[in-house]
Amino acid sequence: MDIKSVDLNLLPVLDALLRHRSVTLAARELDMSQSAVSTALGRLRDTLGDQLFVRTGRGMLPTPRASQLAEPVNTILDKLRDEVLSASGFVAADSERTFTLGLSDVGSYVLWPRIVSAVAQQAPSVRLRMRVVTQPLIASALESAEIDVALGAYPDLPDTLYQRRLFERKYVAMVRIGHPLAGKRLSVQAFARCPQAVVRLASGIQDRIDETLAQQGLTRERVLEMPSYLMLPPLLDAGDHLAVIPGQLADAFARHGQFKLLKLPFDLPASVIRMHWHKRFHEDAGNVWLRGVISSNFA
Repeated sequence: MDIKSVDLNLLPVLDALLRHRSVTLAARELDMSQSAVSTALGRLRDTLGDQLFVRTGRGMLPTPRASQLAEPVNTILDKLRDEVLSASGFVAADSERTFTLGLSDVGSYVLWPRIVSAVAQQAPSVRLRMRVVTQPLIASALESAEIDVALGAYPDLPDTLYQRRLFERKYVAMVRIGHPLAGKRLSVQAFARCPQAVVRLASGIQDRIDETLAQQGLTRERVLEMPSYLMLPPLLDAGDHLAVIPGQLADAFARHGQFKLLKLPFDLPASVIRMHWHKRFHEDAGNVWLRGVISSNFA
């Protein structure tokens, strides 16, 4: 039998008849006339090639074929109601869904622990995964659902992505507590002369520093370039390098290490941390819930 020839609207009728064994009661539950239920039963008999129900002195009794269909028909209708027609389909407290978050190295250090804690409070069985992603990979990763949301300062992402502003981060200079500049007011000249560990990322903040110094005829004299902010603490702790890093990350480093934070001697624009997701998943109930948890903690 070709499924295209089967009217699936007949399944609720069969289910109601199997439970009530009465055309009258089935019609009342389905809000149909008795004649319409009887017509539907006739079509079911033709489709399945079986009488399905036989009238007896004890009412309508199912045939063996009809009895065999009771459980699968009920299962099909339950899945249709719960997984296809449900308005949400996602209950955080009961869900075992896995979400993958795309974060920068800063986000993995500053944001990730708070997100894990917040999700665990509302959805103890939800599983979280983290990927450190670079800006060129974000759009395709969100579109393909390799990641569910991306968090960070990522300028110039495509219009296929939705976004929400979470917070701003300002930059500070960080040195070890015993550094010659620790506890002093940092001048532009002293900043330029100090050996520096530089992390160049998509935010472009290091290029902005170079431009600011160039306007005053200065350049950073000794620069050590590194790929990640997370590599900075042991380097700064071991010598006299200075690093310009996001304030929230500097605060976290200072709590766990012997570092001093210094106000920069020039103004830098704050980076805006945003949450990004693909329009494919804008109305996905689980994605909506996850975005709500993140927004409530950081927006």
